Amino acid sequence: MSEFMEINQLKKIIEHIKTLPMPETPEPTIFSIGSRGYYENPTSDILAFFCDSDGAHGLGTLMMEALFEALATANSKSANIHFDEYATISEPAREVSTKNNKRIDLLLEGNDWVMVIENKIYHQQVNPFKTYKQHIDSSNEFKEKEPLYVVLSPNGKAPSGWLGLSYPILLDSLRKKLANAFIDQPLNKWLVLLREFTLHLEGIMSKSSMPDDTVSYVLDNLAAIKQAEDIKQKVISAYQKELLAKVQDAFPDEQVNTKLHHWHGYPALRFSFESWETKSDVALFLDGRKDKRFCINYYAFNIKTPEQAAIADEVLKERDCSSSWTEGSGKIKGYKSPYESFDKDTAHEFLIAKLSLLDHFETKVRRQW
Repeated sequence: MSEFMEINQLKKIIEHIKTLPMPETPEPTIFSIGSRGYYENPTSDILAFFCDSDGAHGLGTLMMEALFEALATANSKSANIHFDEYATISEPAREVSTKNNKRIDLLLEGNDWVMVIENKIYHQQVNPFKTYKQHIDSSNEFKEKEPLYVVLSPNGKAPSGWLGLSYPILLDSLRKKLANAFIDQPLNKWLVLLREFTLHLEGIMSKSSMPDDTVSYVLDNLAAIKQAEDIKQKVISAYQKELLAKVQDAFPDEQVNTKLHHWHGYPALRFSFESWETKSDVALFLDGRKDKRFCINYYAFNIKTPEQAAIADEVLKERDCSSSWTEGSGKIKGYKSPYESFDKDTAHEFLIAKLSLLDHFETKVRRQW
């Protein structure tokens, strides 16, 4: 197959990938920012807090009502989950030990019922469910109460004798309760936190919802996609060398350095002069994100005082600068100048202009400090 035919085939694959369905990006929450993922224990702790009908959150039975309504929806043929009162009568218990030192995730108690909840999400259901049931059935404390054994999981599956409840059904029920609460109650931090917790769990659930068509197409075309990635890397490397040659020609008395970084997954070609005493540099950012343009970012390092920052702005913030910012605890000033229209054959001219500007700052302005 000729190289031209290969490129045409890759173009078709790339165009088809653009049409593939993708899962929606979950809304960031205070639980997801900085988080490394989902952990069952903290999640069970938060569930326990909001399941406490007399808890400090002041939301009463909101969580318990959502929980029982979700159980009824998920287990419509079970008659033993309808009670006159859903409030808990004692503080929810976490990590309850059985006689053989097994631990129940969450134990809730009401006037007429006692509920065991096993919270499973990324772990297989291999818990000693019989042991948990025996612990409740043999306890005199609960002998007059209806036992409810619940497995909370993404798919809602449960072993025999247990009620299955999926996270999507619980979250749907909780979302409706929250909507009414925001209308009926004064806004408070616990309502906001419970909403954030709900959104966080919805985000966790959505991470595994990549459409089957998308998965199948990518797996079937891995070789071609890898080839496209290889071509991209070769093109960027060749273009970087081409730019380096043009910049070096423009500054024959300088030793020009270049590095390849990636920002948001896209290449940033960075250039600087060996003679500069700081790490200041100019970057051509090939920003391929939606609604973004290719741009020149340039950075002045070792800015030590507000006065120096003001001088840097006066010199470096030209008319085509669309934004400026500080990094590195205020010691780096950054500037962005977008391309109005990008032409790879003339892009070096804009790059050279910014290098010349930054060189003036480094060699003339900075040395007056």
